[in-house]
Amino acid sequence: MTIAFALGALLLSASLAIGTYFSARHFLVEQRERTALRQAFTDAARVRDNLQTSGAQVDEVLGALSPPSGAIIYVRRHGEWYSSTLDGGGPDLTATVQPAVADGSVGVGWNGATDPPSVVVGVPLPAVDAEYYEVSVAEELDRTLWTLAAALAGCAAITTLAGAGVGRVVSRRVLAPLDDVTTAAVRVSAGDMSTRLETTDDPDLAALVGSFNHMVDALHHRIERDARFAADVSHELRTPVTTLTMSLSLLEDAPDLSPRTEQAVRLMGDELDRFRRALEDLLTLGKLDAGRGETERVAVTATELVSQALMATGHALDVASVEPAGSADIWVHVDRPQMLRVLTNLIRNADLHGGGLTGVTVVDGGDVVDVEVQDHGPGVPAAERTRIFERFARAGGQKRGTGSGLGLSIVEQTVRAHHGDVWCTERHGGGAVFVVRLPVANRPQQ
Repeated sequence: MTIAFALGALLLSASLAIGTYFSARHFLVEQRERTALRQAFTDAARVRDNLQTSGAQVDEVLGALSPPSGAIIYVRRHGEWYSSTLDGGGPDLTATVQPAVADGSVGVGWNGATDPPSVVVGVPLPAVDAEYYEVSVAEELDRTLWTLAAALAGCAAITTLAGAGVGRVVSRRVLAPLDDVTTAAVRVSAGDMSTRLETTDDPDLAALVGSFNHMVDALHHRIERDARFAADVSHELRTPVTTLTMSLSLLEDAPDLSPRTEQAVRLMGDELDRFRRALEDLLTLGKLDAGRGETERVAVTATELVSQALMATGHALDVASVEPAGSADIWVHVDRPQMLRVLTNLIRNADLHGGGLTGVTVVDGGDVVDVEVQDHGPGVPAAERTRIFERFARAGGQKRGTGSGLGLSIVEQTVRAHHGDVWCTERHGGGAVFVVRLPVANRPQQ
């Protein structure tokens, strides 16, 4: 919009400037020609009167004249040219008006051979059988036109800048509500369903604001309804799954099972266990979506969380390290059970899908702390490092696996709820690194 205003102002100011310049130029040129014509008539009359005196010579007559500054007088008599100066360029400078003078008429023209151009006036003097020419350099007119052109160009430039300034102000005023809509849409897309646009008295924007807020309300209700539905379904399925698990355990303990039956029971147990874990993950996601399930947040060191997660997954504590070495305890303010679930999910993910855990590193970043979970697997392709945090997504496009496909989604939502970040990158030497970044908390008072 700013560019449009600037171009519009430029077009308008340029049109006005060009029109003004040519109108003024036409008027000034005509005025200069009239002035030159009056002066030439006066001087031509004096030359005629003097030449009518007995014995008068053209050179003497021209020498007695006092032409205006910058003017040269030429007289042609009996085929000879005479000049008020030593300049002999009369035939060339007066060529534009010579035909009219030869026909007995007064001629007025311009000659561009001089710098600046000159106005040429020719007056026939039949009484003395002569032709009178006066060439006046239009220096003052040239200066005036240059000054006028510069002034108009300056005005056009100022008008263009003013138009751009007005366009910028107007565009900001007009687009400010759209910027608010864009900002609100970005926040909603990031998951902030509390975002709403402020009401406005502008009738043109009131409908947009109302529609946007209504859309966010509807979207929020839809997400809550879907989350409640998933949680309700998962909760209702827990009882039959528990019953099936207990029944299957009785079958596993039953004597005299054939090998094929034992294999079938074992496969059923594995699938039922995977189904149970998927239900638990769905319940967890439902609680996260609804903002429920958090316990009180406490201050705890990052190394303590890592140690507890390693013990919960059956790993030795010596796989953990701190960088830089010898750093003081790094405190974080977290929901301990949720954050332990995050770390255990990542460690188990490394064991199941990453070729085994190779290490967990706590990196002191000043205002933040990074917990890096490293594995020895093939790594995650760069194109899939964001997609794997989506629900039911698996690296490499796998359709089936031992997990529910919800673990990394739970990790991401939990970390986001703690105002942190999580991402996947590549380990030097091969393998994947999952990084959990959390803000550092103040050390609690003893």
